[in-house]
Amino acid sequence: MSRRQRSGASRRRLALACLAALLAGALLGRSTAPTPPSGRAAAPAAGAARTLAGVPVSFPETRLGAAEAAAAYERAFANPAILRPGALRARIEAVAMPDYARAMLAANSPGEQRLAAGPIGEALRHGIQTLYAAVPIGYRVESYEPGRARILTWGFTLLGNASSVQPAAYFGLTHTVLVFAEGRWRIASTRGGFGPTPRLATPPGPLGGYRVIDVARELHSYELAP
Repeated sequence: MSRRQRSGASRRRLALACLAALLAGALLGRSTAPTPPSGRAAAPAAGAARTLAGVPVSFPETRLGAAEAAAAYERAFANPAILRPGALRARIEAVAMPDYARAMLAANSPGEQRLAAGPIGEALRHGIQTLYAAVPIGYRVESYEPGRARILTWGFTLLGNASSVQPAAYFGLTHTVLVFAEGRWRIASTRGGFGPTPRLATPPGPLGGYRVIDVARELHSYELAP
């Protein structure tokens, strides 16, 4: 197989892995967390007063609280930590309703396993800088009543590494139904897919997508704003 064919096969495997996550309702992503510069503390994440399996869950039973929870859960499913054995299951069980957690795990596990076994997982095991970042762009509260909300989110996932996988962006829409149970918003169902994808208007630099790795190294995530 030629280098071009191998590269194409790798991109298809990554796209399939992302699609599995999108169809389960979670844009997989978030980069390995950079270390804050000396003397500068990282801003606490919204909802971080209480966490379960590493996922912030302290969001109020309000329209904005539901929207913040939906985005935070998407980001939590997008951390290289989910490629460790048992981590994806723990996070899904922390934020999904019990009767939906099984379906969500079944939908996401094949994509997670492909990522772990493919060039992304291999790079992580060898300590190669990897970008795996979900970036929520915006949301719409499609419906809300006390204890139940339906949230539409649009965003993209950045996925790649500094050696074998040129970083690429995967845009997607996700509809998430959340139920407030046991003191936190929990996922009751999800539906998602790729797009809409804007046309690229910025000319690529000499390093192509690999320049993203250099930029991401020094960045911290913004908190959500109303």
